[in-house]
Amino acid sequence: MLDANLRVHLNTHLFRARSVRRASSDVQCGYPTGLGGIRLAESAKQAVILAVRIRGTATDNPDIRKTMEILKMESTFRARLLENSPSTLGMLRAAKNLVAWGQVNPEVMEALLRKRAERDGNKKLDEDFAKVFFKKENLADLAKSIVAGEIGVKDLWVAGVKPRFRLHPPKGGFKRSTRRAATDGGELGYRGEDINRLVKRMI
Repeated sequence: MLDANLRVHLNTHLFRARSVRRASSDVQCGYPTGLGGIRLAESAKQAVILAVRIRGTATDNPDIRKTMEILKMESTFRARLLENSPSTLGMLRAAKNLVAWGQVNPEVMEALLRKRAERDGNKKLDEDFAKVFFKKENLADLAKSIVAGEIGVKDLWVAGVKPRFRLHPPKGGFKRSTRRAATDGGELGYRGEDINRLVKRMI
């Protein structure tokens, strides 16, 4: 018989592999029409993903808790800018009952940089930061470069930007169920460009 610890390791590996395969399939095929009939965009079309933790629960299983730790989204209303990769999509799919994600646009990216991003020492970002570290005229130009994939998530970390954004609950509350997927009329899971509408109310 297999050792108990080995069985747990193998089961965890298989769970993660299935999550990555499901995520890759979603990217290739696209999600069904949702959110008021708007066709959700495919994650593969953009270099970065914006993810937000919407729910927090004490009944998370160990694998999901570990996934949230890896994503640095242990707390509710934490947002992360993530590289668009099969492994990232696999983790997000595994945690789809807790998070929402999609493609960030330049306007929301700029607002996050200006109002919610922090550097080491809890310093805010400003135009000088964009010029000194990235040779950009302002935060608006920096945001455009991030969305376009010209500046990566790791580049921001190297410049001292903390990897997460602390947001507020959305103004006016959630408009849909936080227990259902976006494709089923809820707030969770992949939202495509509609993620911007939610995050804008949380900044």
